Amino acid sequence: MTELSSATTVLRDPELLFSPVNHDLVIFQVKQSAYFSLDEIGADIWRRIECPVTVSALCDDLATEYQADRAVIERDVLALLTQMTAAELIELRLP
Repeated sequence: MTELSSATTVLRDPELLFSPVNHDLVIFQVKQSAYFSLDEIGADIWRRIECPVTVSALCDDLATEYQADRAVIERDVLALLTQMTAAELIELRLP
């Protein structure tokens, strides 16, 4: 699997089915016949990666929005995106 970094551009797979449930989001991965659930912040990240965005820009926006430490945001975002990559929910474009 490709190593994610702050310079990596990410984009959600446009062919996936997903639906909001309260403040969360449920994603159906057709190829794996599997469901994935994202909490409110994960759902926010999902919305933000509808169009290609670098991990760095995504983290900058989230740190501003949530008024949180940028380094903590990046660590958590990279962890989530790594899981999403393994589940084939997102596409990666390397610099």
